[in-house]
Amino acid sequence: MMNTLPARASSDPPSPRGGGAGGEGRRAVLGLIALPLLLAGCVNDTASYRSEAEEELSVVLARRQDWFWQDTGRLAVTVSHLPQCQGGLEIKDVPLSADYALYAAPPEYPEPILILEIEDRHFALGLESCRVQEFDETPPDLGRRLGTFAEKEGKFSFQPAGG
Repeated sequence: MMNTLPARASSDPPSPRGGGAGGEGRRAVLGLIALPLLLAGCVNDTASYRSEAEEELSVVLARRQDWFWQDTGRLAVTVSHLPQCQGGLEIKDVPLSADYALYAAPPEYPEPILILEIEDRHFALGLESCRVQEFDETPPDLGRRLGTFAEKEGKFSFQPAGG
């Protein structure tokens, strides 16, 4: 059987139209170059609160923006009170400009909790179960403000109240 494709010497320059293997290689290189540009500006960071009273108690917030053009992202909230428990919740569509505040709730709840305030939403962070749940309504008393999660000098971190 006769080969109907013309032979090409290895010294032939690649086609300017991007055909053949040379064109595929260029497209792959351009794709690799464009990838950082697509991801540039995306938020992917964490901040954590660690209790001074109980070293084994911590709250970690992980922010993630999937595409640079979005003004919202996902927030993973993880409560860890080792060795008793560890748990969390992913909250979708959180504005990237959101303010986050953490409170030590008053003792009126059946389980000791912290309250995480995100804009006008409030979440109970269980200290015995490590469950994270959204309140249906704003609690009447948030308790003592422990601090805020905010960007400071380009780094997302926990800022203690009064500090």
